[in-house]
Amino acid sequence: MTPGLDATILADALRSLSLPRTVYTYGSIGSTMDLARPLLKTLPPEQFPILLVADEQRTGRGRKGRPWMAPPGSALLLSLVLQPTWLKPSEAVYLVWMAAVALCEAIETVTPLQPVLKWPNDLLLATPSPAGPTLSKAAGLLLEINSTAEYLAWAIIGCGVNLTSAPPADQTRYPATSLAAAGAEIDRMALLIALMQRIDGWYQRLAAGERDVLFRAWRSRLVTLGQQVRIETADGLVSGLAEQVEPDGTLLVRQASGELYPVTTGDVGL
Repeated sequence: MTPGLDATILADALRSLSLPRTVYTYGSIGSTMDLARPLLKTLPPEQFPILLVADEQRTGRGRKGRPWMAPPGSALLLSLVLQPTWLKPSEAVYLVWMAAVALCEAIETVTPLQPVLKWPNDLLLATPSPAGPTLSKAAGLLLEINSTAEYLAWAIIGCGVNLTSAPPADQTRYPATSLAAAGAEIDRMALLIALMQRIDGWYQRLAAGERDVLFRAWRSRLVTLGQQVRIETADGLVSGLAEQVEPDGTLLVRQASGELYPVTTGDVGL
C-alpha cells in the first residue's frame, strides 16, 4: 500500500504551477468524477482548475461506463476539472492526448519504465511473463465535457493508474498490470507531482495554440500503429493493419480488401 495523500502538502508542492488552483484529497469514495461535477455548480470561477485525488474508489469507471475499482492505496486515482473555453467541442480530444502524453512523461520521470499508448487512451507497460514481456494496461483516461455549439464550458479528465495491483483477468477486456508488476518502485506523491507538472506544461502549450506539437507527441507513442488489430466498433468488428491516425484522432485501418476504414471510437485488441 502506498502512503496517503495530504491535501496541504500536495497543494504546497503544486503551488508554482498554473494548475490546479484548488486541491481536494479523499479516503474511500465512490469516484472522483462523481464528486467533481457538483463543484462546477458550487465553486466560484477563481477556484478552478480543481484537482481531486482519492485513496480508494468503490464505484469508479472507465470508458463506456466499465467499472474501475481500486483497493486502498493501490492506485493513483484523480479527476482534474478544467474550464478550457478557448477550445471548440471538436477539439476536446486534445485534452485526452495532453493527459496521456503527460502521464507517459511522468512515469518516465519517476521510474525506469517506458510506457506506450494503445489507441485511443490506454497506457501500456511491458510486464514479465513465462512467454516473455507482454504489453498490458496499467492506466486509463476518461473525459467528460459540457459545451455550447462554439466552445467548451468545462471538462473533467479522469485518470486511474494501477500502482501496486491490477484487476483480475476476468474483470478486464484487455490484460492488466501495475507499475509494481512491471518492475518499478512506487512513490505515489512523486508520480502525482510529476504528472501535474507535465499537464501544466502541456495545458499552457495547448492554450498557446500548439495543437500540432501535442498531436505529434501523442501519435509518436501509439504502439497501435503498424500493428494488426481487431476493433469492436458500433458497426461491428473491424480488423486489419492500423496504418495511420488522422489529426482529429481517427484511426485508419487497412482491411484485407484493401479498403481504408476510418475508426473514430472502439475497443482495440492487438
